[in-house]
Amino acid sequence: MAPRGGADLRSRAMKRPRVLVAQPYLGANGGGNVVAAWTLEALRGEFEVTLATLGAVDYASVNRNLGTSLQDRDFQVHVVPGRYSSLLGYIPTQGAQLEIALTTRWARELDAREHFDAVMSTQNEMDFGRPGVQYVHYPWAYLPRPEIELRWFHRIPGILAGYRRFCGWLSQGTIEGSGCNLTLANSTFVARKVKEYYGTEPEVVYPPVPGHFPDIPWKERRLSAVAIGRMHPCKRWEMAVEVVDRVRERGIELGLTLINQPTDREYGRRIARMAERRPWFRILTGLTREELAREVALHRYGIHTMEEEHFGIAVAEMVRAGCIPFVHDSGGPVEIVGGLRELRFQDAAEGAGRLAAVFGDAALTERLAAAMARQKQLFSAERFCESLRAVVRRLCGGQFSPGAAPGRS
Repeated sequence: MAPRGGADLRSRAMKRPRVLVAQPYLGANGGGNVVAAWTLEALRGEFEVTLATLGAVDYASVNRNLGTSLQDRDFQVHVVPGRYSSLLGYIPTQGAQLEIALTTRWARELDAREHFDAVMSTQNEMDFGRPGVQYVHYPWAYLPRPEIELRWFHRIPGILAGYRRFCGWLSQGTIEGSGCNLTLANSTFVARKVKEYYGTEPEVVYPPVPGHFPDIPWKERRLSAVAIGRMHPCKRWEMAVEVVDRVRERGIELGLTLINQPTDREYGRRIARMAERRPWFRILTGLTREELAREVALHRYGIHTMEEEHFGIAVAEMVRAGCIPFVHDSGGPVEIVGGLRELRFQDAAEGAGRLAAVFGDAALTERLAAAMARQKQLFSAERFCESLRAVVRRLCGGQFSPGAAPGRS
């Protein structure tokens, strides 16, 4: 009879590697949630996955909006205990860094108890107390923050610094510790920010754009532009409307469709009033992933007006749908459209000029459409899933040895 210890070793060898994924909340909207949901989708077959999170997961909503097929039996979910989550009630406004700190603390506790083969964060930096993987949408430690992320209380002297120190204490982690992780960035734009702060070279893994986008011939598409995103002032939908207004002043009967998730009610009412005065401006909400894919594919053009967007998954959706998108000349969207000068603008006047120039030039339209067709493969769900699995295999196989924590460059 073989020794019991040998049987135990063979039994463990046959088990799938165990991976802990840390995500503050898994919701049904937004690029960050797309990354988190598709990380679980990518890993669940090959690995035994546990999710460390701050709240319950609504699988039906996530699957409906993000194109996944997650089920509760696919992985274990450990929601943070009340002694931690009650801290969120003491913050009068949204505190993303506090949520990350609580999730980090919870993940460290779970890992100490269960000894996972790999640990990873899908929501920016986390120090797990040992090397892991972190997917960075925008480094939380980077200063200064984009203006759109600042609120009134950030401008009170000492408040932000004290809040950051508290979050660091709560998480039990350090900036140097998170710098020891294998870092994935959602774009080269964000990768440059990570390298500037940590001195490390992240790997760029583009977020996935799931779903089947029907291949609709150009002539059968509407003479219209589509915009996609939250109903929030940071998206600057007034500028998108102004771009189309200016194009129409040139005699081009261009329409606009805004596909959004309502978040800011007052801002939503303001944009709705603009639509009431413009019969060519439609606002759509509550679309399923399949409905969104078909609706976007029915448009010729796209408009994205947010400034310094970290990645801009809405633009990638336009590219996947075969649209020609026009983007603000900043942040990740520039990268999504291949950096093409013809598709970038600084203000509404320039945006209208760019769009009108394409409308009147068949050769330019054909060249830009071909360029976007080449770009679309970068954002497939299949590409993302295989990249994630390869990274986690490396970590589980001991092929990542970061050495000493780097300092700031």
